[in-house]
Amino acid sequence: MESNLNNKPLGEWSDKERIGAVKKIFSTITPKYDLLNHVLSGCQDIRWRRFTARRLPVNSKHIIDVATGTGDLALTVARKYPHLKIAGVDFVKEMMTIASEKTARAGLSGQIEYTVGDAMHLPFEDNTFDAAMVAFGFRNIPDRSGALEEMSRVVKSGGKILILEMTLPRRAMTGKFFAWYLKNVIPRIGKIISGNQAAYDYLSNSIEDFLKPDELTSYFETAGLRDVKAFPLTFGITYLHEGIVP
Repeated sequence: MESNLNNKPLGEWSDKERIGAVKKIFSTITPKYDLLNHVLSGCQDIRWRRFTARRLPVNSKHIIDVATGTGDLALTVARKYPHLKIAGVDFVKEMMTIASEKTARAGLSGQIEYTVGDAMHLPFEDNTFDAAMVAFGFRNIPDRSGALEEMSRVVKSGGKILILEMTLPRRAMTGKFFAWYLKNVIPRIGKIISGNQAAYDYLSNSIEDFLKPDELTSYFETAGLRDVKAFPLTFGITYLHEGIVP
């Protein structure tokens, strides 16, 4: 991250600054990213992804994993549904290199195909997929309304949009503890394991700065999605939001 951004509140970053920082951060922490996700969540991230997989539409055949990163959600879905084809999209090549290697080791390269792409300009035709999903990447997209519209574009009518994302819990005591954990524990452990505290300072700030669950629900509804639901997970530190494309 550029030093001038370190003292600048996240809410004041321009879209260009945020996109540039995200690319730099995720290209540098890639080798330790999966390990840190498991350590910092107490392995709850595995359970959250499995819950997301269970919420995919019945009889889905082709889905897209936006901001796929190292492919953990795509792999979770592929293991549960051997018949599904999955398109993983991300704009950080280093992350997708790891994703491709993991997928090959799992013997799932015929089921998951990775493509370099931007969540705001997905390289697919309209009405291609039965569902679009994002795990822990939506908060890094500056134009959230535009991203929802773009995902809706590539999903068929009746298909689902699913967003798995961390947030500050609503309950006062849980919220205070999690805020303390974000500020004091995550950056320190991130520095020890990855050697990059600034990256995990950003990740903590991005969670704290993210939309509240009811605000994200409003985004879904404004985008025209139907039957919007929000599922709190692990005391509300993570939510899965879903909606149906009209």
